[in-house]
Amino acid sequence: MNRTDIINWLEQYSAIETGLESYYQQHRRPTPEDLLFRLIQENHGLSNDVNNLFQNIDASIDNNSTIATDSKGRSRFSDHLWLQKNLEVSIRKHPRYLPLFRHTHSFIEMAYVYRGSCNQSFYYDNGLTEEICLKERTLCIIPPELQHTISVFDDSIVINILIRTSTMKHALTNLVVGNHALFNFFSYTLYENTSPNYILFDTAGNDVIKDLILDMMLELCENKNYSQKVTHLMLGLFFTYLQRDHSDTMQFSKYTSSGIDYIPQILSYIQENYRTTSVEDIAHHFYISRSYLSRVFKAYTNTTVIQTLQRIRIQHACDYLQNTRLSVQNISDAVGYGDVTFFIRTFKKITGVTPLQYRKRYQI
Repeated sequence: MNRTDIINWLEQYSAIETGLESYYQQHRRPTPEDLLFRLIQENHGLSNDVNNLFQNIDASIDNNSTIATDSKGRSRFSDHLWLQKNLEVSIRKHPRYLPLFRHTHSFIEMAYVYRGSCNQSFYYDNGLTEEICLKERTLCIIPPELQHTISVFDDSIVINILIRTSTMKHALTNLVVGNHALFNFFSYTLYENTSPNYILFDTAGNDVIKDLILDMMLELCENKNYSQKVTHLMLGLFFTYLQRDHSDTMQFSKYTSSGIDYIPQILSYIQENYRTTSVEDIAHHFYISRSYLSRVFKAYTNTTVIQTLQRIRIQHACDYLQNTRLSVQNISDAVGYGDVTFFIRTFKKITGVTPLQYRKRYQI
């Protein structure tokens, strides 16, 4: 099996999709729920050309066992409708012409528009509603407990990457690079968030993300030894490429507090100007007050601008200590500390050792 097999499967209409499309074309409206689940059971929820990991929906279930109501009266999908019990990560094609289920779920969903477009609608607890159109190569990360619907009523292809929340909590630091808005988004989502929200990336013009998704699908489909481990490693690459190559395309909900819009730009600015910048300089650059900068940054990153700036400077100092023979004084100057004594004290506070002890321990 290879990428071409996966692409062919994505292009083809499954028996369920054919039935759903036929009803839609005849009645000009989505299939009723009872007919949907009858189609699922009649067709076993499977495509004939891939193994069971790529079934769109588990055929062994029915709507009574999989769509419940949560404490707020919202429809809720059971995880096993989409995730097999032995899987921590699953990748599936979203069935075309699927009815508009307004629902929540406990796993993280990433909707990637492989071809065409789709509409996503989000429903917030305060009664606000938001609808967005995802164009080709857009990725939407939907956190647990965010009520939403997705509509695909044409030949567009949408791929869903599903990750159990427990898995993301356990592996977050291995999968997502810190000091970035995406890491903060997941941290806030998994540990603190009482108002779930989404994040968008536009990956147009970059085949790396698309190919990684296809390769992860291939890995899961072949189901070799350590398949989930390999998928985790590929998922780490996936997030890293998003952070490195597409940070400038990040978008949040229009209902998100406006302050979060600054975070990606602030982090990027600090990374580029860590040698010379300061809190005052950052506030001036973004035309905001120092107090507002500090308040917003702390709210969305759980740290301060100064702590972040110090951590980035020390990370670069560690690189110099490992890979050069520069003196501690020169390294202090190179990373933005004019006072070498203060640099040594800060370095030890963050790393637990002095610069010379670090060099002796880690220099190649």
